Amino acid sequence: MRRLFPLIAGTTVLALAGCSGGEEAATGPGGKGGRPPAMVSAMKAEQSEFSPRLVALGTVAPLQTVAVRTRAEGEITSVAFNEGDNVRAGQLLFRLDDRLARAALAQAQAQLLTARANSLQANNDFERAEALVGKGFVTGTVLDQRRAQAAAASAAISGAEAGVSNARTQLSFLNIHAPVSGRTGELNFRLGANVRPADALPLVTINQLSPISVRFLVPPADIQQVRSAMRGKPLPVEARGDGATTASPPLARGRLVFLDNNVDPGNGSVAAKAEFLNPDDALWPGAVVSIAMPLGSPVAAVELPESALQIGRDAPFVWTIGADGKVAIRDVQVAGRADGRVYLAGGLNPGEQVVTDALARLKAGDKVRMRGGKPGAGPGAPPRTAEARPQSPAASGAASD
Repeated sequence: MRRLFPLIAGTTVLALAGCSGGEEAATGPGGKGGRPPAMVSAMKAEQSEFSPRLVALGTVAPLQTVAVRTRAEGEITSVAFNEGDNVRAGQLLFRLDDRLARAALAQAQAQLLTARANSLQANNDFERAEALVGKGFVTGTVLDQRRAQAAAASAAISGAEAGVSNARTQLSFLNIHAPVSGRTGELNFRLGANVRPADALPLVTINQLSPISVRFLVPPADIQQVRSAMRGKPLPVEARGDGATTASPPLARGRLVFLDNNVDPGNGSVAAKAEFLNPDDALWPGAVVSIAMPLGSPVAAVELPESALQIGRDAPFVWTIGADGKVAIRDVQVAGRADGRVYLAGGLNPGEQVVTDALARLKAGDKVRMRGGKPGAGPGAPPRTAEARPQSPAASGAASD
């Protein structure tokens, strides 16, 4: 029993010593309030050259979209193209049954010939009456009648000519031509179908693909720069596939042709259009593309990944790592963004260490540990030596004995 009491007392002392060591380990060297150093990724800020440019998503739209409809009722007797063909302005597309229209034209032409013959007879009667009135063989009343008949016959010619013109116009409506050059869409009426001007569907729709336009929005921060740049030479615009970077080759190159005269009150942006020649049909109506447009000369800037930038209440900021391994907030000025990188116009110097991840867990003054480093190791600090490992229970027991 006497031997057991000293053994229990020694075990209690060892347990207390173990608890004290655990608290120290939890606090960690250089820890603050029990927070161990956060594991973060970091990089050195680099000096780079930034070309200010507007990058936005746009929608491809044809310069002209024409729904081809009939202006006369009739049966389709001929379709002179295939779906998806490229057609020229003035090219014949459809023919309708024109037998009735041709008969109406022939009737109008016959009426014109009759009117001309009647006019010739009326003019001759008037001239004879005018020659005889001086000799007393024709009264003035008869002369006036002959004059009126000649004028009426002349007016009848004009009416008959208008009838012929109308008949020819109605006949021309039965040959339907392409109003613009472009690419045809799906046929809504086939050979033999009877069509009317009141039909809900057009015969076919033609989209002009060359040149073609892309509509996009200019954000509020870039409106003044775009307006200033438009005062000089035409602004070049490049179109790339959605998700492509500015380093990839563009689908097409064009120019800015339109900036709307109204600011959208909902988002403060302004609608703009760029025009592309599109000779190889690289841009297709309805496609979403990325638009890149230069807004100024290249300037020196500090380059960082966008993941390092945070948006604060007053200004954007980054987390910097000091020589003591502690983080601090640094307000910065953003010059622009491109391809997942952010370019800073001020607030950060090249060579400073910047945290690039685990940003939500940081507080000003926290010590951090960079991936591949040790707790409390600041930028450029030498790695810490390995700590002594605690003895095993067997060794402790041997020492007690």
